[in-house]
Amino acid sequence: LFNLPSAIRGSISKGEYDLAVREYRKAKSIVLPSHVGILKRVLEEVEKVVHEFKGMLYKSMEDPQIDLTNLENIVRLLLELEPESDPVWHYLNIQNQRIRGLLEKCTLDHETWMENLHIEIREKALSDAKWRQIQQDLNQSSDVDYSHGNSHLLRDSQPVVLTGEEVDAFRGRYIRRLTAVLIHHIPAFWKVAISVFSGKFAKSSQVSAESNVNTSANKSEEKVGDGKYSSHSLDEVSGMIRNTISAYESKVHNTFRELEESNILCPYMSDAINEISKACQAFEAKESATPVAVMATRTLQSEITKIYILRLCSWMRISTEEISEEESWVPVSFLERNKSPHTISSLPLAFRSIMASAMDQINLMIQSVRSEATKSEDMFVQLQEIQESVRLAFLNCLLDFAGHLEHIGGELAQNRSNQESPHLQNGYSHEPQENSSDPLPGSVLDPHQQLLMVLSNIGYCKDELSRELYNKYKHIWLQSREKDEEDDDMQDLVMSFS
Repeated sequence: LFNLPSAIRGSISKGEYDLAVREYRKAKSIVLPSHVGILKRVLEEVEKVVHEFKGMLYKSMEDPQIDLTNLENIVRLLLELEPESDPVWHYLNIQNQRIRGLLEKCTLDHETWMENLHIEIREKALSDAKWRQIQQDLNQSSDVDYSHGNSHLLRDSQPVVLTGEEVDAFRGRYIRRLTAVLIHHIPAFWKVAISVFSGKFAKSSQVSAESNVNTSANKSEEKVGDGKYSSHSLDEVSGMIRNTISAYESKVHNTFRELEESNILCPYMSDAINEISKACQAFEAKESATPVAVMATRTLQSEITKIYILRLCSWMRISTEEISEEESWVPVSFLERNKSPHTISSLPLAFRSIMASAMDQINLMIQSVRSEATKSEDMFVQLQEIQESVRLAFLNCLLDFAGHLEHIGGELAQNRSNQESPHLQNGYSHEPQENSSDPLPGSVLDPHQQLLMVLSNIGYCKDELSRELYNKYKHIWLQSREKDEEDDDMQDLVMSFS
């Protein structure tokens, strides 16, 4: 008994953990008379050694690279040392906290990158402002003193705003790193949990029947033998994972909304949706995640996809309005207009390019939502809502464009009427033209010819473009609509360009 503390220490230092546990359980089985104080002190020393040993075992559970065999062995040892403990639950909590910690590290890294980028852009803006100030002062006779800092330049310059593709690239990388954390850690975490609560855990390393120990220590063997490694439940682990995914959802939602609409045709938004899709696929593999986690990530993918589609619809309308204010009056060639008899300008083709760019992306997104809609009634209802939103946005863009063409033609007709007014000398207005930029080479300058070109643009849209676009993209929403409604849509489009 007197040698037990040093013997247990020696066994631990050699890695002979089973021997150390057996010696400890022997010591625990000794019943001492109350007056043998020196032996009690020896047992207290044993408890101290074993307490340090348990701390070492618990600490080893924090190793992110620990394999399942070592984990099983550690759990078995801890249960033998302390039958009332719950080392498995301790391990599951540690792993859950580690995953949450990795998500938070991604956030901190992202904030650091964004702050550094902000500083870089701010310094560039300051340098540009300083250079402009130097140029302004070159022709002044007084000396300019730049030794008092740059605060006045910062006050005069515009506030620094983080925009552009470089910023969105950082945001895209942030979403990619967050998703990688889930894909890499959640499946392994969930598989261990299933193993624990299904009774498969530690089958290969259960307590040996050859252990010569007293019956007073048999409680831990019974616990291990029955497969009861934790007093908690698998549902509680599922709750852990759900909370972790909720944190991921919040970060992804906020970051996706920060992506610039001006970069909507760049891959950042679609790449973010693809990243979420990767997480969904990883979780749907056998025993890779709780069903709640699968549903949560699928819901997130659907929500983000819907946001992206609606932003594409918004971009279509805004871009249509912008190009309609920039009529170049340059006629396109016979081949460029696909041998159309209408002598059109480049404006209808620019409009078609905008519509095609957005609708092609929307079509890809709708396909992914449609595949999910077969698995859930809620998803199906959401798909129908998205389809109707896309249809209305598509039709409204065409109607808006028809309105813009009508407005351009109306202005030309009004200007022509003003020129013919007797109140004007020689039939010319002395008011400045709205568009003071130099005309492009080959552009039509005569107002009468411009008016004819507008009429050709309208005829081209009515006879060809509206039908071409509608027939190309109607499959996006027609599954949920009747044939009569399709005819009504086409009639509305033809009327709008009439």
